[in-house]
Amino acid sequence: MTATGTKETLQLFTPMLYVRDSLEAIAFYTDVFGVEEISERTMLLSQVPGMDKTPGADRTVVYSKLQFGDGSALSVAELYGTPQGSGDHVIGNNIHIGLQYTDPGEQRTAFDKLAEGGKVLETLETKFWGVAYGIVQDKYGVIWESNCYLTQGDGDEAAAPA
Repeated sequence: MTATGTKETLQLFTPMLYVRDSLEAIAFYTDVFGVEEISERTMLLSQVPGMDKTPGADRTVVYSKLQFGDGSALSVAELYGTPQGSGDHVIGNNIHIGLQYTDPGEQRTAFDKLAEGGKVLETLETKFWGVAYGIVQDKYGVIWESNCYLTQGDGDEAAAPA
């Protein structure tokens, strides 16, 4: 994966997802969201001094950056060990990540991809407050709230079953 044609931007706030199978998760999220990995930002455990002999180090991501077209970014890394003093990691349920769409078809496509191997927590459908909204937990345990403000007539497309 490369960042051909994508200009990297820096953000004050970038969500960092810690998951199992980080290389798979990066490929999954680049497909779901149509984003590109800023490959020069990806660091594997094997690149960390003294860690190159660790089993699986060549497949363990310690940092990555996925750049969205609007300038926002998402980082994905391997849930590897337990940092001192932090107790056990909790995957996915300590935050929900909000997704904002303007195109109901794009929203539906991403929602359905996130649901593959995961679990729909709230069906994507038109809500009384004028949005298409749903919640899905993906196969890595991350919870996504999907939101698309609708104009008159858009609701049928967003809420239509997959």
